Amino acid sequence: MNNNNSQHLQQTLRWTDAFALSMAVSGSIFASFGFALGVLGPVGALALWVGSAVIGACQNWIFLEVSAMFPDKPGGIAMIATEGWRRRCSLVGPLASFGYWLGWSAVLSIVSVSAGALIQAQWFASQAWVYELGPLSVGLPQLIGAGLLLLFWQFNRLGVHMAASVSKYMGALLLVPILVLAVSPVFGEGWSFARFRHALDAPLVLDWTFWRTALVWLFLVSWSAYGTEMCAAFGPEYRSQRDMRLALLTSGSYTVLVFAAVAFGLGGLVDREAALANPSGFYIDAFNAVVGNGFSDFFIAALLVGLFMGLNAALADGSRALYGMALEGLTIRQLGTLNKHQVPGRCMSVAVVLNLAMIFLLSSPLAMLVTANIGYLVAIFFALSGFILLRRDAPDQPRPVRLGRGWIPVAWVLSLFTGVVVVVGTASAELAGYGGLKEVATGIGILLLSLVLYAIRRLQDRHPLHNAI
Repeated sequence: MNNNNSQHLQQTLRWTDAFALSMAVSGSIFASFGFALGVLGPVGALALWVGSAVIGACQNWIFLEVSAMFPDKPGGIAMIATEGWRRRCSLVGPLASFGYWLGWSAVLSIVSVSAGALIQAQWFASQAWVYELGPLSVGLPQLIGAGLLLLFWQFNRLGVHMAASVSKYMGALLLVPILVLAVSPVFGEGWSFARFRHALDAPLVLDWTFWRTALVWLFLVSWSAYGTEMCAAFGPEYRSQRDMRLALLTSGSYTVLVFAAVAFGLGGLVDREAALANPSGFYIDAFNAVVGNGFSDFFIAALLVGLFMGLNAALADGSRALYGMALEGLTIRQLGTLNKHQVPGRCMSVAVVLNLAMIFLLSSPLAMLVTANIGYLVAIFFALSGFILLRRDAPDQPRPVRLGRGWIPVAWVLSLFTGVVVVVGTASAELAGYGGLKEVATGIGILLLSLVLYAIRRLQDRHPLHNAI
């Protein structure tokens, strides 16, 4: 179903605007790399992050073809999953779309708490108090994170160009810590390849425990690595299809380069024990080792800017996914409206309320990743398989961007791989040490909520006179 309301999204977005917003994905490595470095060591963490980013860049080509087929539909991979599975199973649409929205919207709580923990470690280290109020955990990182979330909510309500402009300036500042880490192997006195050599010398046992652990960590970092697909969500807002193509392809390649530079730099600067002991604040010592103590405030501030970009991007992308759901009849019609700045303001408000709850209920960023990635990877799976189904079900539909036949087996492999990752990751989240039954139950519960809202929407469509907005 094609709803003309999508035309209210203004077609003024340049590829550089979307690229600026997607730079937040590369900055997301700073939110959870410390956890991976502490558990997997420098070699494992480097292979994990760079390998995942390569997969994400490859998937962008697949998403580009389908997004170009439906230029008037917002929602990105949520829309791709809905269109691909429409003839096979109508419930896939709301499940995949809500899962995608959950993946992006939950990033708000992850990034907010990570930024709050970094601020505490650098400037308020003595303020380590935490109050347990029943199921709620209230500490300084949570309070700072909640304040940041509310602040960037106001930025995004003013329009996508406001969000993109803010991201361009923040992205330029984020390049500073990235470049410092990139050159640390040459100029950093504390950088040592011995940390990698020691990890390589350790015996490697390729048993089920090894592969299970690897799949769990692939599950955890998937949003951070695959997130540049967000550029597809702005489909109806690009000035041209060339802008969408450039945004998807350049953002994926850029993220691979940044992950490689950051992972290699930090792996040689910091012992895994230090990262494991303080996964959110170990960056302070890393920057001090390269540039000295006098500049740590500046570099931590630049690092925070990268996290702030994540708030911008998540609000922008997640709100459009939820808005697209409402236009397609997959959730309640009240979410299918734009505010006076022509952005989905109600959808942003829903995300803010959900994430304020997650900030105080799931205090660890990695625990939040467990919850978020269940829905996100479900959406990735249905989008990749949706590409395959559309090749079979709609072979004659115009494709402004048409990939070669060799991409069909690639999509099959990526679909199966994603299915394995989400099943093993969900069933074994406790292996990471930060996820368990509560996080898995939260993620699955939110997914099931999508079916409830879908049922309500079906009732609304049957009785439109009783459901006027």
